[in-house]
Amino acid sequence: MQPEEISYSQLDITESFGDNLRLTPEDWIATIPLTKLTPDGRGLPPADASDETVYEFALRLSQLRESIPIPTDGVYCPVCHIANIELSKLRTPCPQCGRALLKFGWD
Repeated sequence: MQPEEISYSQLDITESFGDNLRLTPEDWIATIPLTKLTPDGRGLPPADASDETVYEFALRLSQLRESIPIPTDGVYCPVCHIANIELSKLRTPCPQCGRALLKFGWD
C-alpha cells in the first residue's frame, strides 16, 4: 500500500466517540466496519473481501498505527468486530477467533 493510498489507520470504529471511557479492561465492545459506512473508501478493502483479506489490510494499518505512541489506544479484531481498551492485549489472541489483536484508536 502506497502512503498516498492511506486514508484510515484502522478498519473499524465504534458507535460513538468516548465509548472507551465507560469500559473496563474486561469489557469488549462491538465495532462497525468502515466498509459499511464508506463502501468505496480509499485504502479500505472491498466490502465483500474475505476475512483473510480484511485481516491483512488491518494488520498493515495496525503496524503503521503502532509506530505512533498513542496512550489511549486499545485493541480490536477487524474480523470479529470487537474492541477492548487494554493496549497490553496487542498481538494476543482474539477471544472469538484467535487471530492476533491489532491496535485500535477510539477517536
